[in-house]
Amino acid sequence: MKKLISLLLCAAMSMSSVIAFAEQDTVEQASQTAADESTEVSAAENTPEAVEQLPVEPQAEETIDPAMIRNQVTLHVDITDVPNIEAADVCFELYSIDDRLLSSQSQRVDTGTKLLEYTFTVPEYTIGEAFKLRCISGLKSIRYYSDTYYPGQDIIFYTYSFADDGGNRVISDGISISGTPNFTKNIVISYNGVTLSLYPAPRLINGVTMVPIRQLAEYIGFSVEYNADYNVEIVSLGTNKIYFNIGTAYTTVFGNDTYASAPTQIINDTVYVSLRTFADAIESDFTFTEYSTAFGIVMKPSRFVNDYYTKNPINKWGIASRTNYLVWVSKSEYKVRVYKGKQYQWQLIYEAPCAIGAPGTPTITGSYEYQYKTQWNYNGYYVGPCLVFHGGYALHSVLLRYDNTEYDGRTGVQISHGCIRLKKKDIDWIANTIPIKTRIYLTE
Repeated sequence: MKKLISLLLCAAMSMSSVIAFAEQDTVEQASQTAADESTEVSAAENTPEAVEQLPVEPQAEETIDPAMIRNQVTLHVDITDVPNIEAADVCFELYSIDDRLLSSQSQRVDTGTKLLEYTFTVPEYTIGEAFKLRCISGLKSIRYYSDTYYPGQDIIFYTYSFADDGGNRVISDGISISGTPNFTKNIVISYNGVTLSLYPAPRLINGVTMVPIRQLAEYIGFSVEYNADYNVEIVSLGTNKIYFNIGTAYTTVFGNDTYASAPTQIINDTVYVSLRTFADAIESDFTFTEYSTAFGIVMKPSRFVNDYYTKNPINKWGIASRTNYLVWVSKSEYKVRVYKGKQYQWQLIYEAPCAIGAPGTPTITGSYEYQYKTQWNYNGYYVGPCLVFHGGYALHSVLLRYDNTEYDGRTGVQISHGCIRLKKKDIDWIANTIPIKTRIYLTE
């Protein structure tokens, strides 16, 4: 019996193990099947037919305003107003920001040029792009905003756009600059505090300041004449003379031979001499200053000229005339003197003897002006021309018959009714020389 029960228990345990193994196989098979099904589903979901069609946000395609696309770059050059512009071709080159040469153009600058405008044709670009501008020749300097550039230097600039106050788009496809052309600086000379308007103008030749000697010397108080026989310009003050030999530096100053700092030469029919040589000769110190557009020369009064003129009483007294002539009648000397020049620089050019008013009808003294010219006729004689300067007072001829022989030709005496009598040749010369409004100055 016990043996039977033991067999039954063993059989039951064997059956239980089989069932357990069977159940385990079943579970493992089920898991594998589920995994396989999952893999199949996943693969199926990734096929195009199985992808779920979700809504996609549409992407706006970026567009560029055609007005912002350009194929040219403009350049405006305001030409600085300077004297004596040297005519030249102003050449600019335009480069990309990576130094590719895009275009090159030239325009002519000359006297009177105010503006140069260039249009460079370039590959298409969008506004906002940067370029490089380079001046090759024709300008002395360039100004872009507050910066100064010189030929050969690059100016980097950007094209741009913006909305103005009215909401309108403003597009700039170029650059505006100012340019200073090559020029010759003016030489401005002042003498004794007065700026001179010399024409033709002074010149700087090989580093030497050359001046039109006639214009400068005559202003200072010299007389100037050209001697064609010797091809020499003679600058004189009384008997003091400077000889500028044209075509050579050889110069004679008040009797002393010397060599100027540059040869005397003729330019456009005008004799030019070295300012330094002339200034040294007349004892006039000067200073030389260079400015941006000019050279300034300040000449001090010539000691030589001042000493010469102050010997003349008319210059000491400071007598002025509304013309370039002045007549001085010295009653005590019985002399009429005619001067040419200006206040403080009168030079004697004519002197003649005269007769003056008789003691009972004396000649007046004082300062007057020549008013008009006439002739006074009498029985058997006349006087004329008569240069009336005050009431019935005049400079006129001695008494002349109508055949122009002398009726009473005396001078050096007190004989007239107050007028000043001169020989016929003398009054004729004065009448033909001095203009109306010339100062007539009479002293005892």
